[in-house]
Amino acid sequence: MMEFGIRSAVALWRECLAYAELYPKDDTGNLCALKPSAGARAIETRGYMMQRPHSYVEDAMKRKSEAGQALVFAALALVVLIGFAGLAIDMGALRYQKRLQQTAADGAAIAGATNLSFGGVTSGAQSAATANGFTDNSGGTTCTNNPGTVGCVTVTVNNPPLSGPHTSDSKYVEVLVTAVQPTYFMRVLGTNTETITARAVATNVSGGNGNGCLYTLGAPSSSIEGVSINGNATLNGPSCGIIDNGNFDTKGNALDVSAGTFGIAGDWNKTGQGGTVTCTNTPTSCPTPNMPAASDPLLNRTPALSPPCSPCTGGSTATAANGTFSPGTYSQISVGPGTWNFSAGTYIVTSSAGMTIGANATVTGSGVTFYFTNGATLSMAGTPTVNFTAPSSGQYAGILFYQDPNDTAGPVITGTPSNSYDGVLYFPKANVTFQGNSSIGDVAIVVADALTLSGHPTVNLQGTAGLPPGVSVIANAVLVE
Repeated sequence: MMEFGIRSAVALWRECLAYAELYPKDDTGNLCALKPSAGARAIETRGYMMQRPHSYVEDAMKRKSEAGQALVFAALALVVLIGFAGLAIDMGALRYQKRLQQTAADGAAIAGATNLSFGGVTSGAQSAATANGFTDNSGGTTCTNNPGTVGCVTVTVNNPPLSGPHTSDSKYVEVLVTAVQPTYFMRVLGTNTETITARAVATNVSGGNGNGCLYTLGAPSSSIEGVSINGNATLNGPSCGIIDNGNFDTKGNALDVSAGTFGIAGDWNKTGQGGTVTCTNTPTSCPTPNMPAASDPLLNRTPALSPPCSPCTGGSTATAANGTFSPGTYSQISVGPGTWNFSAGTYIVTSSAGMTIGANATVTGSGVTFYFTNGATLSMAGTPTVNFTAPSSGQYAGILFYQDPNDTAGPVITGTPSNSYDGVLYFPKANVTFQGNSSIGDVAIVVADALTLSGHPTVNLQGTAGLPPGVSVIANAVLVE
């Protein structure tokens, strides 16, 4: 027993010397200071080494080994977490770029579809993509063939589309905006770039809910206005859209507007509230401010909208009671009390005397177009009964009133609830005024610099539904994919 104790003491002393830094002190001080006697050390060297029941060194080494393993696992977990964080950052950046490319693809498809009727589909689409920050720089190839070239952009325009439900249909335009985007953290995994493609398909259609029925093309100073309103003026167009490039300013008067959609490029009610505005298609955003300004919807019409003569001068003065007018050139048309009919055809009015329709006149005309130039315009007084229908074919199909875009003399239109103007009222540089104290009837489409409602008239806008059957004059490009 004593020999076992001596050998254990000697072994412990030697271990203390080797690993002194690992041993805590006991109540009597440093264990290594308890140096065994020379005899004890001699007994230990005889080889009778026996295992101690418990070793402080073994415990210390075990604790050190476990601490090292935990550190390794923590380091590995940190690497994995950083990898996932980096992947999330890269995916977020790529998704953001995809949204930008999708915006460019949408705009390009709409621009291309808008040009379907008069050419320039590819150039129009690529110009729209450039305006949205993506210019084709692939040199006639595709970025999918150059996956490592960061910044490579391809804008591919297909008419008809090469894929999807509208494949091989020439009424649709497909645009793919492809760009090579860099990665950041994914490079650790050997992925330095990603090729992103956004796709959109649009078509050029007319009719249906949402087609335009009122276009005011003037700057913000030219607004849809309610002027000198006595009571409540009403502008109804629940199945069509209103596009206003100016401000919507009722000047505090009571103007009630009902439309399918209502977009304004300027501000809403800059000088005061007045009336109500409701939209059947976009009830939560009506009107929608700060929209992109619209271009003249008939500017690129096919066939082109052009004057019937150049220059248009001369002509006779037509004024009488009860009778029939024939197409031709007139310096003035004056319609007094009585019943009048305008035969089908084109009527050219060439002087500032213009065309006047007085009170108590009953006027009809089917398949007619009135062209105003040299300061000529339309002026009505009182409550005449007027029912005009535009031609259903030919150069002026759907065009009822057409004013020279160089003229600014604005028409004044009055009437009764039974009046109808089945065609486009085209006064692109003039202020169109609807005036009266009751409904003045139905109007298909108005294109003007500005619109004024005077008194408390009710104007019913029909849109495409108000045109002659089968006639489409304003094409609306819409996204379908």
